Amino acid sequence: MNTSARIRKTEILVALLWIITAAGAIGGATLINPIINTPDYLTTVFAKSTTMTVGMLGWLVNDIGIVFIGILLFPILKKHSERIALGYLSMRMFESLLMIVGVFFAMMLIPLSQEFFKGSGDNAASYHVIGAILKQAENWFLNLLQLVFLGLGGVMLTFTMFRAKLVPRFIAGFGFVGYALLLPAAIIGLFGVLDPTPGGAGSILAAPVAIWEIIIMPIWLFAKGFNRTAASFADTIAPT
Repeated sequence: MNTSARIRKTEILVALLWIITAAGAIGGATLINPIINTPDYLTTVFAKSTTMTVGMLGWLVNDIGIVFIGILLFPILKKHSERIALGYLSMRMFESLLMIVGVFFAMMLIPLSQEFFKGSGDNAASYHVIGAILKQAENWFLNLLQLVFLGLGGVMLTFTMFRAKLVPRFIAGFGFVGYALLLPAAIIGLFGVLDPTPGGAGSILAAPVAIWEIIIMPIWLFAKGFNRTAASFADTIAPT
C-alpha cells in the first residue's frame, strides 16, 4: 500500500472513530444517567441493570476507540513533533483510563442497589452515603477529570494541525479555541463552580469541541482529507 493510500485509510478510520466514539458516549450517557440521577436510584438501578450494562458497553466503545484515534494519528503528528505525537497519544490513554474507572463506579451501583433492595431499607442511611460517594466518583472520573485530558490532548492536536496546515487553518483554529475553552471549564468544574458536562450550566463551553469532533472533522476527512504533503508519515524522528 503506497503512502497516499495509507493516509487515506487513516483519514477514513479516524473520521469513523470520531463518530463511533461519540455515539458510544452519547448512548452510554443516555442510558445510564437517567437511572442513576433520579432520587430513588437505589431502588431502580438493580431493576434496570440490563440497561445499565448496555450503557456501560457504549461507554467502553468510546473509551477504546479514542485510544485508537491517538494511535492512528501518531505517525502523522510525529512528522511534525514526536513530543506532541506522544503527548496526544498519552492524553487519549489517560482519558480512556479515567472513563473506564468512572464506568466502574457507575456499575458498582448495581450490587449496592441489589443489597439495598434485599435489606428492605435497613441501614438506609449507610446505603445512601455509599451511593453518593460512588455517584460523585463516577462524575469526577467519567465527566470532569477526563475533560481535562481531552482538552490538553485537543490543544496539542489542533495546534499541530494549525501550524502544519494539516487541515485548513480556520478548521484547526476552531478546534483549538474549542479545546482551549474546555480545559479551564473542566478544571473549574472540579471545584463545583461550573458544570461543563451535558445538561450542566457550562455545557455550552463543550459544544464547540462536540461540533468539531462529530461534524466538522469527520465531514472534512471524508470529503477532502489531510494536506498530503503535511500528512506524509514520518520515517524518522521529527524535531520537537
